[in-house]
Order: sequence, then C-alpha cells, then structure tokens
Amino acid sequence: MTFLSRRAVLLLVSTGVCLLLADVAISLFLIEDGMYDGKPLPPFGAITHVPRQEHFLASIEKPADERSTIGGFDRHLGWTYFPNAANLSGDAHTNSLASRGQREYSALPDEGITRILAFGDSFVWCEEVSDEKAWGHIFEARLKKAEVINFGVGGYGTGQAFLRYKQVGRELGADVVVIGLLLENIGRNVNRYRPRWSLTSSLTRSKPRFRLRGEELELVAQPYETEAELLSAVRDGSVLEDLAEHEYWLGPDVITGRVSSLMRLAMGWVAYRDRQPRRLWIDSTSEPYRVSLAILSEFHRLAMADGAKLAPVLIFPTYEDLQELLEHDDRYWKDMVAELESLGIPVLDLSTPLLARHRQLSAAGRPRALFAGYHLSAEGNSIVAHALENFIQAQGAR
Repeated sequence: MTFLSRRAVLLLVSTGVCLLLADVAISLFLIEDGMYDGKPLPPFGAITHVPRQEHFLASIEKPADERSTIGGFDRHLGWTYFPNAANLSGDAHTNSLASRGQREYSALPDEGITRILAFGDSFVWCEEVSDEKAWGHIFEARLKKAEVINFGVGGYGTGQAFLRYKQVGRELGADVVVIGLLLENIGRNVNRYRPRWSLTSSLTRSKPRFRLRGEELELVAQPYETEAELLSAVRDGSVLEDLAEHEYWLGPDVITGRVSSLMRLAMGWVAYRDRQPRRLWIDSTSEPYRVSLAILSEFHRLAMADGAKLAPVLIFPTYEDLQELLEHDDRYWKDMVAELESLGIPVLDLSTPLLARHRQLSAAGRPRALFAGYHLSAEGNSIVAHALENFIQAQGAR
C-alpha cells in the first residue's frame, strides 16, 4: 500500500469516526422524544409531537360530562363545532346553528337584509379573539342591514368547509357565500390524518378529503364511526394504515428508520421543505394545487346554483406572508388567483389591504399589531370586514 493510499484510508476512517461520534452526540444531546429544536423528526408515527398531542388526547379521553369544549368529533366532517357551546375561556360562543357568536338568525333573511355565509378555517372563525372582535361581528355592526353567519371551524381544509356548506348552508338564503382560504390550506386539502401534514399540531384527528378522478371530484370519507374508534386507532398506531390510501403526506419513513440521527435530520429537512405552502402553490401540476382549484371551483358553482349573488374566495395571509411581502412583492399564489378569475370566480386577496396597514405598523415598531398570536387581531379583523364590505359593494351584491 502506497503512502497516498494509506493516507486516503486513514482519511476515510477518521471521517467515518467523526460522523459516528456526531451521530451519537446528536442522538444523546439534541434529539429528545423524536424532536429536534421542537420539531418532530422522521419516522413520523401516529403521534408526532408527544407533548401537544398527548395533552389533546388526554383531554378528549375524559368522560363527556368532564369535558369543556366548543366542538369535537364528527362522523362526516372529521370534527366540528357544537350548537350553543362556548370555549374554555368563555369568550367564543356558538349559537343554535353552531355558527360563531350568540346572535340567533332566522331560517331565511328578512326583506332588505343582505345575508352572508362564511366558511373556512380558524381565520374565518377568528381564533384568538372574542366574539365581538371577529370580522363577521364587526361587519354586522358597521352595516345594520347585513347578517354574517360564520361557519368557520379551526383546522379545516377547503374540502371540509365545502362539506359543511352542503350540510348546513344551502337552505339559508345566502346572498353572499364567502369561501375562506388560508394559504396554508393547500396542504390540508390532500391530507387525511392531521399530524401528517401539520407535524406539530395537537389535533390528532382524521378527516375526509377530495381527490380527482379524471376531472371530477370524488370524496374519500374518514373511516371511523365514533370518536372511540379513532382514539383506539391513534393509540395503537393503526390510524396510519387505516388512512394511508390517498394520504398525500405519508413522508419518507421507509428510508430513514431510526438508524442514523444525521439521516433523520436530513429527512426532516426534506419533510419540512416539502410542506412549505409556497412550493405547493407555484407547482400548478401538483395534486395539492389541482385538488384545491377543483374544490374552490365546485364550491363556487354550487353556491351560485343555490341562489347566491356572489361567492368570492377570500385569501388570508399569515404574519410570515406579510413579512415576506414587505421585502419582496412576490405573491406566490398569484397563478391560482389568475386561474380562479379566468373561471369567473371572484377573489378578494386580503394580503393587499392587510399589507398596507402592516407596513405602517412595522415602521412604527408594532409589526405584530394585526395578529393576536397566530391569527388576526381585532384590528386585523376590522380590515377584513372593511375590505369585504367594499368588495361586495363593488360587485353589486347588496
């Protein structure tokens, strides 16, 4: 063996030893309960984030009379809010329709009243603010001859919102049906078990999803008849097998195993990269994009067929989206907006009015003023209400 070959072997051995030591050190000191820096790493089991999801499971495993919750399991929707209920803090309520707030609404609107139904996720529901600070309540207070019946549900994908419209909204005489779309929803729309898409979510729930068969939407139902069945499947891990068919977010579990911490970190980086909404919105050939477009199109078509004068898509940005727009005016969802508008579907992109105020607040040293935690604050919701009012008037739907 020559000097150079001996040196190469020594280099390879020393590199291998360093990698092995690094792998062991990462395992011992940086990875805890399958997480690095608070983020779950592959392989992703039924429980990805132990502290959050165990807390959620413990809360719903209590006897029904010991729970204090505004919603829970639903056979057809995955989960929903219950009628005449309140959250733990007592500042968010549902009425007899299980819509937001304590105001009651008649079966059909009175003469001269513009009735608006809103469907979507927690940005429609207005999580983290009280009833009177939700944009629907603000809208009603501004326009006395308007009703906003808010059927948003935290954690919903667009498909669930569409199913809820079909379940509760078709006979309510809506003039306007608002289809709320948080930009992150694109990943939820092809997801069946919530922790597979949102790896840090506490919501260990299953959900239905739509898939495309040719150009037609086909519903894939969630399989559990009762919450007890779902809980049992989560606890024994069989929920992953039960929902594997048509679950888009299966992840790279097979190739990572638990052999190498370095490999788990690498595959974790891949998993979080793949879940970035930007990547999904800019790929118009992807299943998340095509399914989302199909759901929005069918939702709009049905609402208009049911008698609505207007059924706009309201696009909600997150704080991170607004921060990025401060630096680069690059709306990665612009192709979807253009495609929806080409189909005759009106779009109100709330990033425009929210960004204008966010820029002012950031310059004044209050960059988070439009948000109450992750969701919009009272001021943010006021901007939504005002923008929607102007949009409806411009569209001639009042």
